[in-house]
Amino acid sequence: MGMIALGLHNLLRNKLRLVLVAILIGIPFFLLLAMYSIGDAVQRQTAVLTENVNMVLQLRARGSMGHVNMVGQDRILPQGVLQKVRGIEHVEHVEPYLLAMAPITPPNFVMHVGLAPTAVKRLESHGEAGNPRIIAGRDFTVEDAGQDVAIIGQGYAQWAAIKPEDVGKATLTVDPTRTHPVIFAMERPTRELRIVGIYASGYVFGDLQLFLPIDTFRSIYGTDQGISWLFVKVDSVENVPLVAQRLRETVGDVADILAPESAALFTATTSRAVTQLTGAGGLLAIALMVIVVFFVLLMTVRERAREIGTLKAIGASNGGVTAQFLTEALALSLLGGALGLLLFRAVGAIVTGRLFALGIGPFLPSHYKPLFESLTVSNQISASVVLLVLAVAVLAAVIGSAYGVWRAIGLSPIEAMKHE
Repeated sequence: MGMIALGLHNLLRNKLRLVLVAILIGIPFFLLLAMYSIGDAVQRQTAVLTENVNMVLQLRARGSMGHVNMVGQDRILPQGVLQKVRGIEHVEHVEPYLLAMAPITPPNFVMHVGLAPTAVKRLESHGEAGNPRIIAGRDFTVEDAGQDVAIIGQGYAQWAAIKPEDVGKATLTVDPTRTHPVIFAMERPTRELRIVGIYASGYVFGDLQLFLPIDTFRSIYGTDQGISWLFVKVDSVENVPLVAQRLRETVGDVADILAPESAALFTATTSRAVTQLTGAGGLLAIALMVIVVFFVLLMTVRERAREIGTLKAIGASNGGVTAQFLTEALALSLLGGALGLLLFRAVGAIVTGRLFALGIGPFLPSHYKPLFESLTVSNQISASVVLLVLAVAVLAAVIGSAYGVWRAIGLSPIEAMKHE
């Protein structure tokens, strides 16, 4: 116990160095926690998406994409399908959507999606993904039904020169008469929609959409009856095959029934890429801690060679010297870990997103870049995070001090005196 106490006492022999070393170790700990937070956020997003996908089936008109103004793809489901689907056992709820295309340059076109104000905001090409994060303004409320309001994706907003500070005042003109090689004109009057929110989805094309109340959509595009997409939420994963069979029997003659997986696969791919990169970042942070501890302990052994020799001359064992230096290394690592935890708790949520974009972004394909703004990271310090810090502190202390301890116990009293 005496050598352990001596190791703790040695920390205070040079207070300036103690502070500097704690900062040098604390910064890699902060980076480690940031990598952990990013990986955890991506995993949670993937888990939620996969769970929802497993219980969702999509219906659309047979052989058609279901966009009301898309050349050759404008057939939609009959309105009566909605009531038939609602009557099927084990169907928890259904959500109808109407879709139209609008040309912009660049890229080519965007999607206008009509939905009930409380429905999931589903993304074109990733239809099962939904409820992207509102980054400015507000979400829909039940009072928005039938109103001339909309929520716009950040990519579409950028094209329309709508900034976050403009939300609530800015408007977007919907013009059904505009055409494109894959879009036919509809002789309908233009309509101005007030933008009440901007969202970020994490998908490039997903951010090129405009959500508006479904009754407003029907009024703009003259679609009094019919449904582009119908998403069917089943009450449990086990009942999905049964409901799919009942859907084929009930409405299969007019509908294609899909179990969409594209967003799950996309997110799983993103998750793997980000997990690999955050793992590499975490290992780099641990390596930095080990290097700091290594050089601090090596310098300490050099400074205290005479002291070590004296301790061994008066009977200190190699085990005692080892305990002293391991205690000092572990205390330094824990102090740096505590500093990293405090720093992460204070600014982690603000800084981590930028670290994601700057540190991991260059290594990801360009179509993952919108994920930087849609990913929600947490700065909460859970028991698992504390255990992670403790484990890494012990690892850094043991590895970083190994060479210094070996040098220390290898010194004989006579060699130590000569060294001085």
